[in-house]
Amino acid sequence: MARDIDEDSGRPFIKVNHPAPGDVVGNPAHVAGYGTAFEGTISLRVRDDDGTVIAEGTAQGGSNGVIGEFKADLDFDRRPNQRLGVVEAFEESASGSGEDRHLDRVPIVFR
Repeated sequence: MARDIDEDSGRPFIKVNHPAPGDVVGNPAHVAGYGTAFEGTISLRVRDDDGTVIAEGTAQGGSNGVIGEFKADLDFDRRPNQRLGVVEAFEESASGSGEDRHLDRVPIVFR
């Protein structure tokens, strides 16, 4: 998947560092990384392999192009339907269009 890269720093606008791809994740899911977003709000989701959202929340990162660290514990709203899933971190479009900007997706395995 292509990732949006800041031309000045050469870094992704949003990057999940934890969990790493293939990590086993339990409830709650600890998510950490770095990023920059409108008003510093990094949106987070956990989906199972059929696309069902089982946890979501936000964390505070950097804003106005300044990269900042973020972390959050996401409690599952329901049990995953599948053994595999994905953690997503993104910036919600400030226009209200529903677009997930600078999306980073990390494949995981549920405990």
